[in-house]
Amino acid sequence: MSSVRKNFFYNAAYQLVRILAPLITVPYLSRVLGPDAVGVYSYTYSITSYFVMFAMLGMGTYGVRAIATAGTDRSQRSRVFWSAYAAQLSVSAVVLVAYAAYSLSVAQVSAFLCFLWGFWVLSAAFDVTWLMFGAEDFKAPTIRSMLVKVVEIAFVFLLVHSPSDLWVYVAIVVAGFVVSQLVLWPFVPRYVDFARPTWREVRAHYLPCLRLFIPIIAYSIYTTFDKVLLGGLSTMEQTGFFEYSDKIAKVPLALITALVAVMMPRMSAVFSSGDEEGGKELVEASMWFVQGGALAMAFGVAAIAPELAPVFLGEAFSACAPLMIVLAIAVPLIAASNVLGRQYLIPRFRDAEYTVTIVCGAVASVSTVLALVPSLGAMGAAVAAVAAEVAVLLAQAWVVRRELPLARYVRNAVPFVACGALMMLSVRIAASAFVALWGPSVAGLVLEIAVGALVYIALACAWCTFTRNRHFMRMVAGFGRAR
Repeated sequence: MSSVRKNFFYNAAYQLVRILAPLITVPYLSRVLGPDAVGVYSYTYSITSYFVMFAMLGMGTYGVRAIATAGTDRSQRSRVFWSAYAAQLSVSAVVLVAYAAYSLSVAQVSAFLCFLWGFWVLSAAFDVTWLMFGAEDFKAPTIRSMLVKVVEIAFVFLLVHSPSDLWVYVAIVVAGFVVSQLVLWPFVPRYVDFARPTWREVRAHYLPCLRLFIPIIAYSIYTTFDKVLLGGLSTMEQTGFFEYSDKIAKVPLALITALVAVMMPRMSAVFSSGDEEGGKELVEASMWFVQGGALAMAFGVAAIAPELAPVFLGEAFSACAPLMIVLAIAVPLIAASNVLGRQYLIPRFRDAEYTVTIVCGAVASVSTVLALVPSLGAMGAAVAAVAAEVAVLLAQAWVVRRELPLARYVRNAVPFVACGALMMLSVRIAASAFVALWGPSVAGLVLEIAVGALVYIALACAWCTFTRNRHFMRMVAGFGRAR
């Protein structure tokens, strides 16, 4: 398990940078770009992301599992990698042509922005992150991503100064995508040797990739396409409000994403070896860990939202406060479905069942968006996002109801809900005093966060110690061995 701990450290470090990046840039960008320009960015980004998804065709998930299943046999891993990459390259070429046709014919907001986003689509052809993740080596991709993100932040402050600089911001983001993919290629020989793939080997990857691509597309309907629908059914200003509310409310998911990314190849290896009980024990430990963190952060975001929106984003984005509170509800739901879906169903090659659960979320999202967005705008999209996550989690719980101890998972989460509710109450009491003294302020916001963190950590640790929770005790023992 030492490799899991090390990989989690690397991925958590990168996710920490991902957390800090918006915390650093969003207050600046919200003020210099404004809601309309942010809305245009969100709208064009969301559309382009679909072309990138098609270019990858599920390889980000399928590739990790395929490489992990190949094990430590370098020859087998090499054949799997080069045949899978050839499949990725062929699909990317077709999608790039389709994107060029879209940019020239139907791009509505800005032809130049579409041209810039096209380099993101091109970069998908060179994405081999799945090779490193499948080999359970997170060091190179993590260091690369952290350095690129730091440079991106620097260029944002240096070059973006007004709404007319939106194209500059897009260029910086796109350059980050391109550089991130290219700098990994010198590391490829560390994992594989060149092996010329046969057409039979290449085409063998298309159908499995497509099976995993379907849930990716379905998932994007309630994480990305909702912004496209919001832009079409409402205004760019409402899209801008939702973009930043969604981004901030889901910042806590970064650490959960780190754990899921690290555990997926490990779970694939454990289940492929036939160790059912070991795999289920890992699932339960993961669920306990992510719920403890997700519930803390969800209640935390909801608690500080009334001050966070005007202080962090500026008065022009004050309407984001109620949106953040609603969207925070989705955080523990997403955490739980990530464990059930990506750590249990996918490593067990139950792609069809996983796909059905994600489609349930897509249906819930689209129907709720169409019903609520025309009258409620961004709030309708926020409610739709939560409805989608509820649908996915319920569907996944139904699928695994006879295999996993779901009732125990819920009982394990209840104390964290109580700790979160008490933390939220404490923060709101403290906030009323801070606002009375200074009004909405950075100092008050920082103190609110400190109060919330201290209260939650104290309550959660006290409860886990009193009940001698086995997952908590293992985690403490693991930290002790690490020192």
